[in-house]
Amino acid sequence: MSEQIIIRQATKADLPGAVEALVDAFKKDPVMSRALGGQMRIRRLRALFTFQIEHHFAQEEYGIIDVAVDDQGTVLGAALWESPERKNDLMKDLHSARGYAKALKLGLARAALVEVGLLRARPVFTHWYLYCVGVHGSARGKGVGGALLEYRCQQLGEYPAYLEASNYDAAALYRRHGFIEMGGFGKLSNAVLGMWRPSPVSVIDKNRGKR
Repeated sequence: MSEQIIIRQATKADLPGAVEALVDAFKKDPVMSRALGGQMRIRRLRALFTFQIEHHFAQEEYGIIDVAVDDQGTVLGAALWESPERKNDLMKDLHSARGYAKALKLGLARAALVEVGLLRARPVFTHWYLYCVGVHGSARGKGVGGALLEYRCQQLGEYPAYLEASNYDAAALYRRHGFIEMGGFGKLSNAVLGMWRPSPVSVIDKNRGKR
């Protein structure tokens, strides 16, 4: 593998590689394992990321996909961000429910319970949401995850960002990039922390003195 790493927003051609990088990164993840556990875990994980990327994060009105690639264009890692400007759409939500059911099959109920627990703890303030960032095993230890985080964190504009760290090593990486731990989720997973990155633009300073 080339040592050169390029961070950019994903193109359509990058999407299959993004799926595979995320599947490899999360195949032993404690939260994903809890949600998708069983002998079909890897197949469900691939179906889940494929559906989410194609029908959600690849859509401009929903979010953004960032990828890390080498100079041959091989995807080494990916980050999925939900936009703070995403609007709720009942018909799309219903389509998503059918899509998740098709992808996860018998794993849907387990995944839904985990997701509901996480959603209940999400901040109500408008924010970017980092759904996940993952690096393929062949590229770990080369700073790919940190580079993906830094790339998007420099472009968040006036909005803060939120994520759930699925283990403490990941949480330490997020902390180095400005995320603050908010607390755990009890029985949902002993190793999960909600983390918040304040907006780089102070609303107080921006609006102070205005009438």
